[in-house]
Amino acid sequence: MTSSRPAIRFQAAQHELVQTEGFQTLEAYGLYLIHARAYAEAAELAAGGAALDLGCNTGYGTAVLGTRAARVVGVDVSARAIAAARQRYAAAHVTFEEVDGLRLPFPEASFDLVTSFQVIEHVADYGPYLTEIRRVLKPGGAALFSTPNASLRLDPGMPPWNPFHVREFTAGDLRDLLSRYFAAVAVRGLFAQPELYALESTRLAKARAAARRRPRWLVALRGLAARRVPFGLLQTVVNWERAWRSGRSAPLGPAELARFSLADLFYSDADLDQALDLLAIARA
Repeated sequence: MTSSRPAIRFQAAQHELVQTEGFQTLEAYGLYLIHARAYAEAAELAAGGAALDLGCNTGYGTAVLGTRAARVVGVDVSARAIAAARQRYAAAHVTFEEVDGLRLPFPEASFDLVTSFQVIEHVADYGPYLTEIRRVLKPGGAALFSTPNASLRLDPGMPPWNPFHVREFTAGDLRDLLSRYFAAVAVRGLFAQPELYALESTRLAKARAAARRRPRWLVALRGLAARRVPFGLLQTVVNWERAWRSGRSAPLGPAELARFSLADLFYSDADLDQALDLLAIARA
């Protein structure tokens, strides 16, 4: 959800479909688990209620919410993502809708729970995005936001090295922003058992080090390229490069995937600067 229709069309056209299988590196699998862990946490709050998954992508997390909620709606700006979600996860109580990113097509106070995971870092205009979430949330309901932790990813003053991220947040930044729209906000950090934590933190350190070496004009050019080259082509190149760097072309096998699971990830209120990811719980 952004402030202009051209930006929304760009997001829809360039939308990456989340990988949920066929992982070729442990880093890719670990990142999927990090994202999936937020949905497992949210499902505990969804029991018996109505839930909205804003920015649902292929619906893998919407389906997790559907294991506990009485009704779940997944919405996304990407028609391609919604088509994939409907094909794989649609059910009598789990539905999907394409939205334009400006206004949610639901009456006020429609949902007990709203999740918007790995979305807020892509948003250019927070007002419409957060106001709409608050509008459709029932009194006493909860809105959950997950987002990368800028404290672990970026040097002070460093712009996001992901060209599709408008802004990345520290725990304090995220709390301050959401407190303008919600009565109560708590921010927690996602951590992992040592091997998985080291895997992800090392990936982030390498990306941060590479970003330090890029001149500013190259960062700007990279962002421009990301906005002009079809995302499908970019993703094909990135996947090929990851496979080449890992020295493999086949997906990870069952034994490799068994090294990590959702049980290896947990949330904590302490040491938020070192968290792999942030989870904000906002109450209307």
